[in-house]
Amino acid sequence: MESKKPATSIPLKDQGGKAKIDLAQSTKSFANTFTEDLYDVIIIGGGPIGLSAAHNSSKLGKKVLLLERYNFFNQNGSSNDFVRLFRTMYKEDYLADLAKEALDLWKELQKESGEELIWMTGLLNFGDPTYEDGPEGNLMDPVNNLKRLNMPYRVLTPAQIMEEFPFKDLPDNFVGIWAQDNGCINVPSVLRTLYRLALAYGAKLVQHAQVIDMKVGENLVEVKVANGTSYKAKKCIVTAGAYTNNILSSVGVELNLKIWEMVYSYFSTNPGPKGTFFPSAWFQFQDPTGGDPAKSNLLYGFPSLPWMPPNLVRIAVDNAVNIIDDPKKRLIIPSDNDVQIAADYIEKHCVGVDNVPNFSGSCLMTNAIDNNFILDSLPSSVGPGHKNVVIFTAGWAFKFTPLLGKILTELTFDGKTPHNISNFKITRPGVLKTDFAKL
Repeated sequence: MESKKPATSIPLKDQGGKAKIDLAQSTKSFANTFTEDLYDVIIIGGGPIGLSAAHNSSKLGKKVLLLERYNFFNQNGSSNDFVRLFRTMYKEDYLADLAKEALDLWKELQKESGEELIWMTGLLNFGDPTYEDGPEGNLMDPVNNLKRLNMPYRVLTPAQIMEEFPFKDLPDNFVGIWAQDNGCINVPSVLRTLYRLALAYGAKLVQHAQVIDMKVGENLVEVKVANGTSYKAKKCIVTAGAYTNNILSSVGVELNLKIWEMVYSYFSTNPGPKGTFFPSAWFQFQDPTGGDPAKSNLLYGFPSLPWMPPNLVRIAVDNAVNIIDDPKKRLIIPSDNDVQIAADYIEKHCVGVDNVPNFSGSCLMTNAIDNNFILDSLPSSVGPGHKNVVIFTAGWAFKFTPLLGKILTELTFDGKTPHNISNFKITRPGVLKTDFAKL
């Protein structure tokens, strides 16, 4: 185990001093090299995973069309707001391994783009060591993977947590695990970076292109959008998040998805003198009060970051009371219950943080029955061309963005990937509304 290090960003350049990509020259080199009638791949959904797939596919010289239902960089899906967590602390071996692989690809993406995309602050997980399981796993089991992967960490007492972080009155039985190979992802920068890189490599990116029909053949996929335009491709990637079932319904597939409308809030901190400073992101593990899921004690926080409004921290409950099966049922207005949980927690356990939010919002978090990813081709019930369509949806995925884009590209053009995705099959129990595997 090693001592805690100050927050740093992932280095932008390798030892060879690799220069930023010349986007103007790349666009000139790659644009207009394809005919307009048939694409190598159509990507449906222009969030981070779709943009990453477009980046990876077009970089291979493929003819790529990406269709986005709304404006690019919109707030209608799961990539709202300023920040997401990059973490390597997983209890599952396969997720810990994928997170470590993703870290290397984040470094590559930063070198390629010349942009700082992650601020490596580390991560403090803390709470009740007997907490068993939840959407983010538990507190103690990830230590086994930290040891296995030789990732440094420290174990903290409640007193040490309160000395290093602006917390107060933590329970005596709490334990803290601080690990340095974690950080805060700059969401707006990641989206815009992948967008411009995909364009630079020749991808065609179209917004306001709501897909209303998809036909899958043995050698061809045809997609129709709301304005009546149809597009054809050899392959298709669906990265539509909460909107996935809207796309797949036209080929007779429905996934068993639950969409959490998750609420986040920003609270002001003491600017000083003797100001409030959270040195890293944090997550608390504790069972809900009285066993009531609506009284969750799973909370998380992000520090004040350079690309966020100054003097604000994001603190929220890692739960949702509004759980829906269709994005149209989104309330938009943040749940009073979820905002109040964060406000009460701040009043009880945070120092120098106002417990009245400056502003709040919500995003759509798509979940499968086991809280895991769905990353696979369509089921065989679709017909002989089912492997021509690869989908990704569900799970807390932003941290894996460059890796998932790479895997989707490999599955699409190679039919396989060297990465372990065996736990993400579409045919695993409970994922399909109809178990086609038994038909």
